Amino acid sequence: MRTISEIYRDRLVAEADEADAIGLTKIAENLTRQIETNPVRSKSSSYTYSSEEFEQDLQDALWNVVIRTADFHGAFVDAAKAQDLVDHFSREITSSIRSVAKISSVVGAYEPKLPGEKQTFDMLEVEEDE
Repeated sequence: MRTISEIYRDRLVAEADEADAIGLTKIAENLTRQIETNPVRSKSSSYTYSSEEFEQDLQDALWNVVIRTADFHGAFVDAAKAQDLVDHFSREITSSIRSVAKISSVVGAYEPKLPGEKQTFDMLEVEEDE
């Protein structure tokens, strides 16, 4: 199950509160809905999320848009044409969000390590004056 980190949830809560305080009701309501529907994981939890899982989640969300739109209008959408749209908008949305968030890497923060790859930690050494 996909989760969001406690830290990210806290940022979303603060952003929703701010949006509500300045009258951005639609943003506040949408953020609150996302906060309520996304399970939260603790900071200490182990978590992996591969690029394949990420891409499939985007495909699923966009296919939901296709199905909701077609059903809302009582229409039929050709599956091959819908897949072309899903592929296109998946790339567009991801690229646009990465640009807005100033994300320069396509590697996700929670992707599993490759065989032989080691987990690295930045260590800060502190020397005490005697």
